[in-house]
This record gives sequence, structure tokens and C-alpha cells, in this order.
Amino acid sequence: MAICTNCGATLAGEFCQACGQKRFVESDRRFGHLMHQFLASATDLDGRIWRSLRALLFQPGLLSREYFIGRRAHWIAPITLFLAVNVVYFLAPLHGGDLALQFNRQVSGRVEALASGPDEKLSEAQLASTGQAHTPFTMGWIDARVRARDAAARKASHGASGYSYHDYRVAYDAKADDVSKALIILHVPFVALVLMLLFARQHRYFAEHFVFALHFLAFTLLSLQLTMQIHALMNVALPAAWVPSGTALDWFLRLLLPTYTVLAVRRAYAVGWIGSIAAGVGVLAAVLAVNLFVYRAVEFAVTFALT
Repeated sequence: MAICTNCGATLAGEFCQACGQKRFVESDRRFGHLMHQFLASATDLDGRIWRSLRALLFQPGLLSREYFIGRRAHWIAPITLFLAVNVVYFLAPLHGGDLALQFNRQVSGRVEALASGPDEKLSEAQLASTGQAHTPFTMGWIDARVRARDAAARKASHGASGYSYHDYRVAYDAKADDVSKALIILHVPFVALVLMLLFARQHRYFAEHFVFALHFLAFTLLSLQLTMQIHALMNVALPAAWVPSGTALDWFLRLLLPTYTVLAVRRAYAVGWIGSIAAGVGVLAAVLAVNLFVYRAVEFAVTFALT
């Protein structure tokens, strides 16, 4: 009598009637079986992963709506989708934008000038920059750290060498991209909170708004990377005259994200155009506020602690 290795039920066929697992056979232990599973998952265009990615990219709000009404077996879990996109984003190169915060974008013009290399020339606007909202409170941290490391370096080398602002900038930039990518999820709970306030009359759980925020941010990360990588490929494969400028790319994303947000809200929350536009503005305003006042400050503090 065959027994299911997963739940212990008696098997009457190829699959267990209790838990659904396929009958375990000796060949399932082999490496070839593992590779077969991987290839089948990666190439199954009708599988949940690819189906969910297609819906995320081309059917704004569908995944969130399906989650709200309880139709979930057809799609991969929202947190799984977000983590999968986040892993791809984490491994891919980061080319800039509001999520990439290198040293010069986090400091004042005074510190940026002190950290500049010998061949770098700053504009008047750069020199006059006050940095981020946290900058007036955090620039003293950098001054104190550079002074301490400079004193230690001069003591260790008997005055032969020191430690400069440029040295610290190099160390900071080596960590900044990874920290920025790891902290992107900070936007999600704030967006969810704004949605909960905007749609209070629908009496939804916070977790449901959190799901929408996960899908929204997953689309943002995926569209950003796809756009950047396609642009990089065009730079290699096409004549320079045919490649869109960085400004055109920036405007494309500025139009894409608001349009997607409004469409996603309209479908997910089943509201009219006026409500969708108002909520879309609220979502984007929340993302901007969190990015300016929370994300950038936390990113600086964590990167500073690691360097």
C-alpha cells in the first residue's frame, strides 16, 4: 500500500487526494528532476509567475482587485511577487532617479565641494545647494567623522598621509546603492496608510491597502529597470541620433507612473474617474513625501552607520 510522503494518507492514484502532492518515486531524488522542475517553471508562460507579471505590467490594479475579492490561487502571493521583483532590482545596476542616493545627492554644497576630486568642477547651483531635508542636522556627522579619521591616519602614518572628505565619499558611495535598494520597501506602509484614509468608507483592512502598495511599488521598480535596461541596449545597438535623451526618458516615466496609478486605483477599488484621479494624486504625493522626508534620511543614516 502506497503512502503519501507529505501527509501520510493512502495513495489511490498518481496524486494524493488529501494534500494534492504527486506520488514520490525514487527518480525524484535525482538532480535531473530538480532541473526539470526549474525549467518547467521558468518556461511555463501560463504559470502563475509569468501570469502575475503580465497582469502587473499590462493590467493595472487587477492583481489587487483579485486579492480583495478572494480570488488568489490564480496568482502568486503579493509579497512573493514584490520580493521577486525586488531581487531583480537589487541585482540590476541602478542608474539614478529618486531611489538612487549617492553621496553628492545627500550633502550640502559645502561638503560636496570638500569631497570633490581634482578634476571635478561644481556649478554655482551645486555649491549653493542645501542638500536634503535632513542635511542641516547630519552634515556635522560627516565633519566629525572625517576629522577623527584624518587625525587617526596622520597619527598612524606619522603625518605622511591623512583622510579626506573625498576618501569618505568613496567609502559612502560603495555602500549607498545597496542600502538604497534594500530600503525601498519603506514606502509601502505609508502609501497603504494614505489609501486607508482615502478609502475609509470601504472599510477595508490595512493589509488590503498594503497589498495594493506592494503591487504599485513592484510595478514602479520593474518599469524603472525595464526602461533603463532597454535604453542602455538602444545605446549599444542603435545610432546615437535614434536613441531617446535622458530628459525624454525621464518624462516618459513621469507620465507612465501617474497614468498607471490612476488606472490601478480605478480597477482595484472600483471607483469612478474623479475618485481614481484624486486617490492617484494622494498615492503619488505620499510616495514623494516619504521619499523626501523619510526614505532619504533613513538611507543616509544607515549608509553612514555602515561606513
